[in-house]
Amino acid sequence: MINHSPESLGYKIGMNIAPFINKCINDYGECFISEGEHIFGRNDKDYHLGNVWSDSCITWGWSKKHNVKIIGCGKNKTILKLISNCNSRYINDVEKDIVFMLQTNYNESCDNNTIENITFDGNYEQNKETSTICAIRIRGINNTVKNCSFINFGVGNNQKHECFQVGIGPINNYEKGPNIINNTFSSVGNKSKSLSGYVPENTLLAVGGVDVLIENNLFEDIVFDPKKQQSPVHGITLGNSHQATIKNNVFKRFDGSCIYMDSWKNSQTLIENNVCEDVHSFIQLSCQVWPNKDQISFNRNFLIQNNKITLSKKPCYYQWDKPPFASYFIGYLRDPSLNKNLYPGFQDIIVTNNTVELGYFQNEKSAELKCFWGEPATKEEILLTDNVFTCTLKNTKTKWYTKLFFFFKNLFR
Repeated sequence: MINHSPESLGYKIGMNIAPFINKCINDYGECFISEGEHIFGRNDKDYHLGNVWSDSCITWGWSKKHNVKIIGCGKNKTILKLISNCNSRYINDVEKDIVFMLQTNYNESCDNNTIENITFDGNYEQNKETSTICAIRIRGINNTVKNCSFINFGVGNNQKHECFQVGIGPINNYEKGPNIINNTFSSVGNKSKSLSGYVPENTLLAVGGVDVLIENNLFEDIVFDPKKQQSPVHGITLGNSHQATIKNNVFKRFDGSCIYMDSWKNSQTLIENNVCEDVHSFIQLSCQVWPNKDQISFNRNFLIQNNKITLSKKPCYYQWDKPPFASYFIGYLRDPSLNKNLYPGFQDIIVTNNTVELGYFQNEKSAELKCFWGEPATKEEILLTDNVFTCTLKNTKTKWYTKLFFFFKNLFR
């Protein structure tokens, strides 16, 4: 068997591996990456003299478009680590607001590709001057990311763009979506100097298309600290999906919404047999105004069943400069300025046979189904039935001095 590897093209540990991976893809349509930590990208003073993008980003979609394979030796064995002060932030001496370690030709459908057995390390602490640092963006049909790990990605200090660590979907919404199987997401980038007000989210996985499969992934140790990690965290986001399956995933110590949807359409979604331990919320659905009216969300025909959820027993934050709130099982909002007849937001969402241990503020009835804003949902829209809710904490209320602190902080900021 021919070994189509960077080493076969002259690569050695200590060199920038990115252009060697790209040459493997261009020449052979596949690349097998050896065990070890590989430097990824450029930070030299002459970055503008070469093809910076192909020297600092895995990319295809021109001569090769489909059936590309990038295979490592296993998560935590094959590590691609973005170099400090990576100059992939620049194209023709102009700084970009978003950096991807892997990005296919955005204008072409790149189909049936496989990325497997690799750890992607965004090295965010050494690359957060401006740009949002992300891992993968692919547009195409039936792409697979399997047995990979994603660490240290986050929102840039200019706070212009949300971080989508892994974003994959077809160009045509009615084509086959991706398969995201047995991956690990952990250790988001530290962002400790946010401006007051809205801070873009760190979304770990955003996918769309038909028959999306998200299975056996681990999301762990994603901790929101108002002093150290100030981007709200979303685990899984669907957009323009049909017949998506989210099952057998595990969330541990996850200070965010495990599943979050606030734009585009999703239908016939199955969410089952997921296990969540110490999470701020399981699902949040939002229907709000967007400049593009097609982007206004509508989630219908969901079956959410047989999930086991343990909500956080500590105060929960979403924005770093706002007061803490209660952990909750399912939350939603519906912008009251929207015409409900045109933009219903959600319909036929059945939530059944789930086991939920309530946490902080657990005696608030809204901890089971919480309406944040707008008209409460009817049972035809969101129906909770045959779920088991328990609570082990005494009723916990926000201390008076905490409320007073945030009152004055918001008043004078």
